[in-house]
Amino acid sequence: MSRLQRKPLISLCMIVRNEADTLARCLTSVHGIADELIIVDTGSTDSTLSIARSFGARIVSFPWTGDFAAARNAGLEQARGTWILVLDADEELDAKSKGELLVCAEHTEYEAFFVRIHNHKGTERSSPVITVNPILRMFRNRPQYRFSGIIHEQIAAAIVEATPAAAMHLSTVSVHHYGYADGVVAKKDKISRNLSLLKEQLKLKPRDAFHQFNTAVEYMRLGDYTQALEHIRLSLAEAEPDTSFIHLLYKYEVRCRIMSGDQTGALDACIRGCALFPDYPDLHHIKGVLLLQAGAFAAARQAFRQALDIGVSPPGYHTESGLGTYLTYAALGQLCQETGEASEAMACYTRAAQLHPAPAPLLVRLVRIMKCAGREHELPGWLKEHLPQLTADAPLLAGLLLAEGCFAAAAEIVGTSAGAAGAADADLPDGGAETRNENPPRGDSEVSDIRAPGGAGAAGAAGADLPDGGAETRNENPPRGDSEVSDIRAPGGAGAADAALPDGGAETYLDGKLPVVHEAVPESASSGLPSDDAAADLLRLLQRVNAIPADQLQHQDITLLLCHPAVCVEHGPSAAGPACRSSRAWLLLADRMLAALTAASGYGPAAARVRLTLPLPRTDE
Repeated sequence: MSRLQRKPLISLCMIVRNEADTLARCLTSVHGIADELIIVDTGSTDSTLSIARSFGARIVSFPWTGDFAAARNAGLEQARGTWILVLDADEELDAKSKGELLVCAEHTEYEAFFVRIHNHKGTERSSPVITVNPILRMFRNRPQYRFSGIIHEQIAAAIVEATPAAAMHLSTVSVHHYGYADGVVAKKDKISRNLSLLKEQLKLKPRDAFHQFNTAVEYMRLGDYTQALEHIRLSLAEAEPDTSFIHLLYKYEVRCRIMSGDQTGALDACIRGCALFPDYPDLHHIKGVLLLQAGAFAAARQAFRQALDIGVSPPGYHTESGLGTYLTYAALGQLCQETGEASEAMACYTRAAQLHPAPAPLLVRLVRIMKCAGREHELPGWLKEHLPQLTADAPLLAGLLLAEGCFAAAAEIVGTSAGAAGAADADLPDGGAETRNENPPRGDSEVSDIRAPGGAGAAGAAGADLPDGGAETRNENPPRGDSEVSDIRAPGGAGAADAALPDGGAETYLDGKLPVVHEAVPESASSGLPSDDAAADLLRLLQRVNAIPADQLQHQDITLLLCHPAVCVEHGPSAAGPACRSSRAWLLLADRMLAALTAASGYGPAAARVRLTLPLPRTDE
């Protein structure tokens, strides 16, 4: 008997309203998993309903009453499956998780299953994952299991009340969520809607810890950290010791105090949180950042090591991608850089780049530390050994090396990859005497968005997201934090950490020396390997520029390299406009002069420190 001929195993229940942009993707993702599709529509005026019908969904019309639980329950009343699966239209089930979800459905000794919601920064699967949150999304279809709460509706309480011994399993099923991507929240005006509904809930239940918690989250998203702290305090006062979101209350208290300029209070909250949740890497990482800001290097190192010892967060915590892994390695590398441990910093940045899904910002730090440690000549071999996937993209790697002024290393990369070394050498006079190219491209001399020199590092804030109208338990996920990367220290000394919470952003407790403003890349641009002629020409320029003494190197010499067509325009300096390239050229001139001072008596140590603090080149994130 086929699955469609017997009683449905899994009933997908959704509530929608004007979800034409995302609904088809969601329904496609559960093909072969959900035996019936039940969609509660609260007043769509676009093509949502026609899309739902094209998938064979049963439509339940339910005029919006301002009560998410009521809408959810209207769908549950129609479900015939053994299990209820709850998704939102801006989510999709990971294809690799289909088998596990079906296995879960065979285990009727459980009453409910948590899945892992991967909140994305953008609206596509390829966009970075910012937070990962355990949410109860599949449960047995029983008449006594119904949602409660007009917003951030809950089902876990009803399950526990009806079945006190109910077993619930933390699965590794992955669901991708895009509802809090950049601009989506503002488009749907979710903050105003949520706050209005939460205020209604608090009128009825002013001591409800969960509603106080979610109200704090909404105020954080508005940037009102004073109000947010007050609701965090009230939530902590009322929450039971085993409440599943307490770890987030401590994390959000830290964030609010950072944003309020209370570094001491932030560190105190972090220490209290770490004591209660010693296996939560996020708090240990943030503690390390705060201690690094304060110059307490030994204690910061210990905190980062604790986060790395834990690694990926245990499944019961709401966490951020990279904390306990690549972001923590990068922060530890930054600490080692601050304390003059170049080899340790290299190892940490390398490990971070190996683990990072988009390692370009870490590569520029690795290149910088090796260059300033006098080990530029090791870069090609080091990258080939430890990050071999990058050496296959010669234009990208050449662009990164050029932007950091590593002309000799870039020459080796270009010469090896394109096979142009021999041809280029034949054209060079003995001794490397250079002939300056006439009429180089003019670079705008205006500095464009280059940060003032300062200490490396940044502090951000962590968060998690509540899917719009999502079926949540006490493990609910509040909106995630900021995608900005901001400086951990003001120039010249320790300063306040920056953090923010724009809609759908990614928090990063890492470094802040990477401006990420880009101009549009021309459609005709190619990131493939350059032609032999272009590579040979670039190699000639690199060798000539590298042979020019520091006091004779000119702005136009470097500008020629930064805008060369053989460099990957998607990632290298040629992706920026003339003003940015010109700014970078002046910085590289300064770097070359500082490097020349390292051999001069008395000036070497100071020059080396200044080189480390020069603004880093732009990279894509």
